[in-house]
Amino acid sequence: MSEPVSLKYRAFISYSHADTSWARWLHRGLEGFRIDKDLAGRETATGVIPTALRPIFRDRDDFTAGHTLTEQTLAALDASHALIVICSPSSAKSLYVKEEIRLFKSRHPDRPVIPLIVGGEPGDAQLECFPPALKFKLDAKGRVTKKRIEVLAADAREEGDGKDLAIAKVIAGLLGVSSDEVFRRAERERRAAMRRKRRVQAIVAGLALLLAAGGVGWLNQDYLKEQWRWFSVIRPYMLSRVQPYVLTGEAESALRPKDAFRECAKDCPEMVVLPPGEFQMGFPEGQGEGYERPQHGVAFDLPFAVSRFEVTFDDWDACIAYGDCDPAVSDSGWGRGRQPVINVTWDDARRYVAWLSRMTGKTYRLLSEAEWEYAARAGTQTAYSWGNKIIGEGNANCNGCGSRWDNQQTAPVGSFAPNAFGLHDMHGNVWEWVEDPWHNSYAGAPFDGSAWYEGGVPGSRVRRGGSWENGPVVLASANRSRGAPTDRYNTNGFRVGRTLSP
Repeated sequence: MSEPVSLKYRAFISYSHADTSWARWLHRGLEGFRIDKDLAGRETATGVIPTALRPIFRDRDDFTAGHTLTEQTLAALDASHALIVICSPSSAKSLYVKEEIRLFKSRHPDRPVIPLIVGGEPGDAQLECFPPALKFKLDAKGRVTKKRIEVLAADAREEGDGKDLAIAKVIAGLLGVSSDEVFRRAERERRAAMRRKRRVQAIVAGLALLLAAGGVGWLNQDYLKEQWRWFSVIRPYMLSRVQPYVLTGEAESALRPKDAFRECAKDCPEMVVLPPGEFQMGFPEGQGEGYERPQHGVAFDLPFAVSRFEVTFDDWDACIAYGDCDPAVSDSGWGRGRQPVINVTWDDARRYVAWLSRMTGKTYRLLSEAEWEYAARAGTQTAYSWGNKIIGEGNANCNGCGSRWDNQQTAPVGSFAPNAFGLHDMHGNVWEWVEDPWHNSYAGAPFDGSAWYEGGVPGSRVRRGGSWENGPVVLASANRSRGAPTDRYNTNGFRVGRTLSP
């Protein structure tokens, strides 16, 4: 739906005063952004793309005397095409931020609300960064309910998208285009600017050599090495081996269930689109353990993508060579290549998906526990995706599954037939880390398939699927296990998910 052309502000930035420096950075970045001529004038879901993102409303100090704060805030919100919420532990507790979100959503439900994480952790009991009005739906009277909604946010933290990609995602949300269009535009501008920067880089490199020769270079060597690695190794890889293969917005919107795609030339996960749907999560009464009950319905309103295989050493080694994944991760002498990566912690897995997100400009992540079980069941309610028993060879790798790798080591990914969704090794081979912290039961679990952060056991994360050394009963779709985020065993691996644009 197009916005009226009479609206004064391109966006209203809602933030806690503790995040003023972030608000100033975002304000400068948005108002200084030059929109490509091939984008300006295009009609999108948020209206006609303007020639510039100005003005952006940020500072309440601009309010005039003689009017109440509430009146002027409301007037500025009503005059804004969109609301940008800077999310941090401070803003999550701010009554001003909560009220600005509530007013904007209740008065203008057709206008976009764009969250930007700058600190904290979504769902963390101590470090929650999403204000309640952002996480929950409003009722007809504009009051915050307890009905949770999924929040898709840009993440400016270093372990998230980073500043450059995060602001590209915010701009994409304001313009109603895919973030890769904005990102490619920014890359073209940076390439043009590189001719001017090369002289500066040559001077910096020369100074670095002089400092090293003079015995002083060690003071800045880590920073210089990091910058040199980015410009000489990581960035060329991203531009030549990743970005040309990233799905355009049009290609992404055309995806259908069971379609597959890979957003790099090689050595990154092949993704499979899973359909929306519903399933019963957990064991029914009388089966399993108490922490796998109560069985409850979970519904996915939108499709999402899951890697066809567990992340392999080929995938991991690409992140070592062109990113910041741990080169010390051992293969336990079983070989690398198409073997599933093992001896990875939950923290390692999160670091990998953050790198993949930065390279592609897309939202790669660990699966939620509910997404994992939905993917493993592939439309079934039996113990395994093929039935209720481990029968003969060719189903899985475990202690008693009947394969030649049983209780010995991992099998190369894809050694067994896929399930109905086209996913391999959901049962056995390696335990797979998921996003959620451990809960001792499903009492209070979300019904929308999102990761469940609230009330989790501190210092624990969920693993799913069983491994090469576990018995068949552990491989059941509903079975759960837990581990510390720093656990590093040759039975632990992971697979990745990807959020798809609606």
